[in-house]
Amino acid sequence: MKKRFLAASLAAALLFCGCSKEIDYSAVTLPPEYTEKIPDPDADKDRLQESVIIPEEFAVDTYSPTSYIIDPLEYDETIQLEFGSDSQTYTSGLTGFNGEGFICLGNYEYATVEFTVPSSQYYDITVRLCSNSTKVSVITGGEKEIQSSDGDYMTLDGTVCGAVYAGTGNEFEPYTLKGVYLGKGENRITLQVISGTAYIDEITLKNGSSVQKLAYEVSNACIDPNAALNTKTVKRYLADVYGNRVLTGQFVSSGTNTEINAIYMSTGRYSAVRCADIGIFSENYQGYDKNDENEISTAINWWKNGGLVSYTWYWQSPLSETPSCFKELTDFDLTKAVTDSEVADLSPASLEAYLQTGRISKECMALINDIDAIAQKLKLLEMQDVPVLFRPMPEAGNGWYWWGCDSESYLWLYRFMFTRFTQYHKLTNIIWVWDGESYDCYPGDDYVDIVGMDIYTNSDISGNNRMMDAIGYTIKSKCTALTECGRIPNPDHIARDGAYWLWFALWKGDYIINSNGSIQYSHVTATELDYAYNNELFITRDELPDFSRY
Repeated sequence: MKKRFLAASLAAALLFCGCSKEIDYSAVTLPPEYTEKIPDPDADKDRLQESVIIPEEFAVDTYSPTSYIIDPLEYDETIQLEFGSDSQTYTSGLTGFNGEGFICLGNYEYATVEFTVPSSQYYDITVRLCSNSTKVSVITGGEKEIQSSDGDYMTLDGTVCGAVYAGTGNEFEPYTLKGVYLGKGENRITLQVISGTAYIDEITLKNGSSVQKLAYEVSNACIDPNAALNTKTVKRYLADVYGNRVLTGQFVSSGTNTEINAIYMSTGRYSAVRCADIGIFSENYQGYDKNDENEISTAINWWKNGGLVSYTWYWQSPLSETPSCFKELTDFDLTKAVTDSEVADLSPASLEAYLQTGRISKECMALINDIDAIAQKLKLLEMQDVPVLFRPMPEAGNGWYWWGCDSESYLWLYRFMFTRFTQYHKLTNIIWVWDGESYDCYPGDDYVDIVGMDIYTNSDISGNNRMMDAIGYTIKSKCTALTECGRIPNPDHIARDGAYWLWFALWKGDYIINSNGSIQYSHVTATELDYAYNNELFITRDELPDFSRY
């Protein structure tokens, strides 16, 4: 299940005064001390919760991915669900089905069929259904029924290899999950409804393919022609490794390296990418870590010690008594902020005049205030030559968050933010990571450096079908990253499926540590963690280049 109820907050105050486009950043300063401290080697576990970085020792990769033999053969078979499963058959009420009928599955109900395939290869699984808006999980293998991880329902003990999503309709249509690896011989496939009601006609298994090598031929240039030298250098490096190796990434508790230090204590290696939420600096953020003064200095130290910095922005809604990033918990209406006026390059004083004369709404002004507040923090990083993998407003296409209320409004806000950051604030240290997870929310190739995808599953999969979805959003080839995940992907499956995500980023907190800041193995075992971080396929911090010489 999806993790966090952390989201970015808001800043209601104007940051700068005057009508000039020239901005005075002289008041933007770092905390008094950002120099790294060397910890006492005998310090107790509480020390790990601080922003210090434990000195690294020399490490060597000790594992290599397992090789798989892929034997492509033609195959195409369809099973009618009214015959192939033990679910009740319906023959009326809907039209356009094949065979003699169809089945109906409600929340958490499932049906299982069996295919005997001629070779070990990739298969496309196509489910023909109609629904009232549903998500159908596709599970391979599994023989016994087990309790789900959250205890809400029963499922089979197989591998959840993905899901198909269908909107509301009254006609049967095909929905395909691509690139599912199956071994030669008998394979059990289960369809389980996770939400909604699904009327399922048939399931087809056909030989397919995984991620193609051509997808890794990408530009090494930044979309911002004014990007700083360090930013361009990092982007060039990312393009060079893309398709060959995968960067390790880890979300951290604000102002600390707790999660990353815990991984180091278990594996002897640091994550290459330190990931955090920059929304803690917004005025209306309500978390315990609001305005944590250690966060920016910790990120700067991470870069100076050879790591890469990534920030996500979970944005709590402005103008709300109960600010939240979740659409269902706020009454903020993004559509009221959208404007045709060209205001992204205006000073706060000019914007105030626009507000007073009704040319922009209070909702629009509140959003700009928040954007300016976050720009101030990114400016601190720029002043220290720190490039940032910046991922604002993630997962717009899944309908959970207020910024994803409709694609047209989201696209306006994303492009507006891009323009204000690059043209008004003149930030040059941003590598733009878009994670909208919907073709309708893609802002265009000129606004995106890297495409992100999030995967939360308890199964050990490469996520190659989601990667193929991400590749399909763009016209020009872009790097794709697994920007959030609920478990670390297995290097064997990454290599087998050719799904070389640019990086992966495991979520923070109880996905990797306990309440004392010590590592726990609820989402990944010690063996799996060691195999990943000491595998030649994955890049850890000690393996990153000296970017000043790259």
